[in-house]
Amino acid sequence: MENTWSAFLGGLTLNPPELPLPLPHQKLAFAVAKGEGEGEEGCDIFRGRWVKDELTRPHYEESECPYIQPQLTCQEHGRPDTEYQKWRWQPHACHLPSFNATLMLESLRGKRMMFVGDSLNRGQYVSMICLLHRLIPPHKKSMQSFNNDALTIFRAKDYNASIEFYWAPFLLESNSDNAVVHRISDRIVRKGSINKHGKHWKGVDILVFNTYLWWVTGQDMNILGDWGGEPGGNCYNQTTLIEDPNYWGTDSRKSIMKVIGEEFGKSDFPITFLNITQLSSYRKDAHTSIYKKQWNPLTPEQLANPASYADCTHWCLPGLQDTWNELLFAKLFYPNST
Repeated sequence: MENTWSAFLGGLTLNPPELPLPLPHQKLAFAVAKGEGEGEEGCDIFRGRWVKDELTRPHYEESECPYIQPQLTCQEHGRPDTEYQKWRWQPHACHLPSFNATLMLESLRGKRMMFVGDSLNRGQYVSMICLLHRLIPPHKKSMQSFNNDALTIFRAKDYNASIEFYWAPFLLESNSDNAVVHRISDRIVRKGSINKHGKHWKGVDILVFNTYLWWVTGQDMNILGDWGGEPGGNCYNQTTLIEDPNYWGTDSRKSIMKVIGEEFGKSDFPITFLNITQLSSYRKDAHTSIYKKQWNPLTPEQLANPASYADCTHWCLPGLQDTWNELLFAKLFYPNST
C-alpha cells in the first residue's frame, strides 16, 4: 500500500494562518516527516481541557445530516438536553486550527480516504461526512453500501473523491466480521490474517484505523468504577464532564497507549498516532445512553431501570467524534503538532 498515509485512532480559537489551497499542478502533502529538532517546537494537541463554546459548536445540527445512523441520533430519540454538543477541545500550549471543510475536500480531490475498524470508527466516518457534505450539491454526492454493509462509500463527484468505511472490528480476520450480526460473546481472531481485510485497503490514500474492541475484549466493562457515581451506575443521566486532568478510565489504558506509541515510533512507514483515549474518557456526558434506536424491544424490567440498557460505548452526533476529526485535520495539515 505505497503512498498511503495512516492514522491510528483509541472561548474562540486563535486561527493560525490559512493554508493556501493547492494549485491544479500542485499536490498538498497529507503528512510530512518531522526533521531533527522539530518536535521541540511542536504542541501536544492531546493534552488540554474541554471548554464550553456556544458560539461555534455544534458544527452542524443532527437534523441537517441525513447520514447519521439511528444508533447515534440522540435528539431524535428523546434526549432532552443539547449541552453535550457545545464543548470544544482546547490544548494547553496551542490552539487547534479550525476545521476547514473546503481545504479538506480540495485536498481529497482525486483521492480515497478510508476509515477501517468497528462501530466507533464508523461514527467518526459519519462525522467526517457530516462536516463536509453541506459543501456538495445534492446531485453531486452519493452514499452506497456493499457486501452486506461491510463497505460504505460516500462519493463527492465533482472532486472525484471518495470517503469510505470498511468494517473490520479487529483489523485481522475474526468471527465478528459480519457488519450486521457481530454481537458474539467469545470473540476469536485469526493470527497473521491481515490480508483478508487488507486487500480491500490497497490503493487508498489515507487510512484511519480505530478498533475499540481491542481494549475491552476479555475484560469486564465497568463504565462507572471511578466516575464517582453511585455503585452499579453508568453513563445514564450523566450530564457533566470529568475534570480530573489525570483521569484515564483504567490504569491499563495508559500503559497500553504507551506501548502502542513506542511501537509505532519504530516504523519506517508514516504512521501518526491520534491519542484520543484520555480526552474522550472525560466525556461521560456525551454517550448515547438510552437515546438511540434499540435493537430489541425493551423488557418491563429494563424500562423500570433505564441504566440497565444505557449504551456507554457509543457517542451522540454531533458531539465528541467531531473533535476526533478536528484532531485528524490538525495532524493532516499541521503535522508539526505532536
